Amino acid sequence: MADFKKWDQKLERLRRYFEDEVQQRIGVESVNHFKESFENQGFTDRSLQKWEEVERRKPESPWYGFKYKGTAQRPGRRSRGRGYTNYSPAATKRPILSGETQNLMSGIRWRANGRSVEVTASTPYAQVINEGGTIKVFGKGTAKMPQRQFMGKSSALNKKIEQKIIKDLKRIMR
Repeated sequence: MADFKKWDQKLERLRRYFEDEVQQRIGVESVNHFKESFENQGFTDRSLQKWEEVERRKPESPWYGFKYKGTAQRPGRRSRGRGYTNYSPAATKRPILSGETQNLMSGIRWRANGRSVEVTASTPYAQVINEGGTIKVFGKGTAKMPQRQFMGKSSALNKKIEQKIIKDLKRIMR
């Protein structure tokens, strides 16, 4: 009789895990995986796919060191006497998709949606960055934005989630 009581307790813990905890495990792992894209400067599905380099880090680009209303003197250029130069040395070193506010990365959230988990990015420009597309550049016209995927289906993420859940199940069944 004691064995059945232990099994009943384990089954109850399993039920609670699948009802209350598994979605949180999936959501947290997903958000962490997608935020790693910013650290890695690329998206990992089966392997890391690095993002295309940004113009602000290419010395030959007219966008080199671009920072809206930056005030530093750009190497090899004269100031136009307007108080700002749109240049910042820090912008030449900053990681891709890592702006000063980190809004894109910090806007990644998860929520339970019935029996599934939904992960979203809350910034209005997240989709065009993730998928690529046409953008308007400071009223100067349009430009093609290359895809810099940071969210999406990922075999590596699925494997991480599976390993975490198996570890949790083993802990529960001890």
